[in-house]
Amino acid sequence: MDFENLYRTSQVNGTIYITTRKELDKDLKSSLEEGAGELFLTAIRQNPHCTPEKIVEVASELGEIYALRFKIDFSGQSRGYAYLQYVNEALKEAALEYLPRRFSQLNLQIRVLTSNNNRELLLNRVHKSFSPWQVYQEMRKIYPFAILRVYEFRYDEFIYIFGYRNNDAAANAHQSIRNTIRRFGGRAHISWFKSEELSKWGQGKLLLLSKIGQGKHTAGPKHCK
Repeated sequence: MDFENLYRTSQVNGTIYITTRKELDKDLKSSLEEGAGELFLTAIRQNPHCTPEKIVEVASELGEIYALRFKIDFSGQSRGYAYLQYVNEALKEAALEYLPRRFSQLNLQIRVLTSNNNRELLLNRVHKSFSPWQVYQEMRKIYPFAILRVYEFRYDEFIYIFGYRNNDAAANAHQSIRNTIRRFGGRAHISWFKSEELSKWGQGKLLLLSKIGQGKHTAGPKHCK
């Protein structure tokens, strides 16, 4: 495989990226950037033979790779998981069957699962001195998000659900917010959002639904109805 001409490699913080050099159709690229066909690779051992390049080499036996996001720790060692996408997202189902067998043949023992592509973070316990509008503005400075939902679950108490374009953006946002969380008060907490968790907040009312960058607001940031 002519790896250098087919793929580019880069590193941003704790992620090694291997991405296709191919120019893609705008709609296809947008779909892939939102996580279409994403696979979750786990149980990746700290093995000198189990490199990001090797994973792409093996996975590309099925078809062209769009992107591999290989997670590493501060020392450059594998954190045990990665995310993989094909240019042809329809290859996902074949990959779920083929790749575990192929990795096993090569003694790599990597597990291949469907990615849940979690793109939402939950911010709560924000100090009462912050209004929802102030939280909105502060969070835009920390890391750009695609959509924000604010629920008033008790009088003058709110939870904030931030949506991002894909899991990768959400993971980067999670790290950035953790590094600056104290600006929202000593008890403020950021976590991955799970839809079933919303029920524990009771019948909270939607204060704000804002699609950032699209100029759409179903409720104004200063109004609660």
